[in-house]
Amino acid sequence: MEENEKAYQHLSEQTKKINIALHYTHGDMEKARQMVAGNYNDLYAIKVRFASSTMFGAFLLFFNHIYKIISGLTLILSPSYTLQNINPEWDWIVFEKEIAELMKKGDYDQILAKTFRDKIIKSLDIVLLNELARNIELKNEIAIDNLFRKLIQETLALKRVDSFVVYQPTSSLAMELHSATIPKLKSEIVDGEQVAKPETQPAAAGEAEYVPQVGVDGVKLILKSALILSPIKGKHISKLAPGDRVMISIIDTNPQAVKVAQALKAYENETFKPIPARITYVKYIPQKGYKVYGLIAKGIVVDIDEEEENIKVALDPAYAATIQPPEEEAKPNYVLIAILLLAFGILMGILYLLLWSK
Repeated sequence: MEENEKAYQHLSEQTKKINIALHYTHGDMEKARQMVAGNYNDLYAIKVRFASSTMFGAFLLFFNHIYKIISGLTLILSPSYTLQNINPEWDWIVFEKEIAELMKKGDYDQILAKTFRDKIIKSLDIVLLNELARNIELKNEIAIDNLFRKLIQETLALKRVDSFVVYQPTSSLAMELHSATIPKLKSEIVDGEQVAKPETQPAAAGEAEYVPQVGVDGVKLILKSALILSPIKGKHISKLAPGDRVMISIIDTNPQAVKVAQALKAYENETFKPIPARITYVKYIPQKGYKVYGLIAKGIVVDIDEEEENIKVALDPAYAATIQPPEEEAKPNYVLIAILLLAFGILMGILYLLLWSK
């Protein structure tokens, strides 16, 4: 009986791991199995320690190099030199645990840390993330250190920063199971209850009601993508509507995504370039942000998740030119008319007097 119970517990744990891996691999069972077996790493745990004359800090960033997105970020800022004792060469689990212990003590600037965290996430756009992925692939540690040092300097407005950056391959499964600070998945996902629910069941409140599927309604391929931002001339994300044409960048890196980008002339030097997409669906989901779907070619759908709520999205320049507000119709300038009439009256008066004086 005891052996049966152990076997059942082991099977239950393996099932939960598969469910977690399936979530992060977007339903790819082969990749999920490889992830559980420890043979598929979709993340890099990037461990950063930095110091300036007035501020010390450290953060752990989980970078998904497959989808070019940030999966998690934990950081601490303090005027205390003790943060320099945190060593990025430690395993990421130990590194994060040390940060978590210091955060529990409360000896850090919580407000500045939150502001810094938000700014880092906003600053790490698709261009920087592509650059980061490329430098990791090339094992260019100097370029990676320069990237983060410059990011810290600009974000915190510091003149001089000394940084130490180490990256370590890991997986979303390992992050989910061992991270002490990253929010965990809902129990419904881990236990596989969402998979077991019938498709006819209504979507939960706040979730996107529309989810395109390959093979349905002419959809041939779905690619994870990101919106291109334009803080000055862009359109506020809350005002986007189906039919709008916006600029996006593909963040999928599978061979199909590369092939599509090459066909659209949007792939150069192993980097995806911005391309226009016609929005087909956009919805705000509380506590999650905006869910956007669009088309970049017939049957090719882009899937976009945008957490930021106060951003402006770059429009396709050709489309933007067609929706410029029409020039206002010229209105009569009554003051000018009155002046002209007065001048005409004076002129006629002068001519009249000249004629009568003769």
